[in-house]
Amino acid sequence: MIGMVAFIVDIPGGPFDPSAVLPVQIYLWADSPERAFFERTSAAIMVLLVFLINMNLLAVWVRKKFERRW
Repeated sequence: MIGMVAFIVDIPGGPFDPSAVLPVQIYLWADSPERAFFERTSAAIMVLLVFLINMNLLAVWVRKKFERRW
């Protein structure tokens, strides 16, 4: 988040539109008073959690695959 070039507040309309990193987007959505952003915030948190769990599992798998046997 520290290295992001631009702070984009708009909600992206498609996969190629400029957007902010997901934790910043979650923070912006959580701060919005509208009811619709509650569901978006919850969904984004679940997406981020699933992504992090998958990356962690991939790292464990790669570590076990290339581990030296003594």
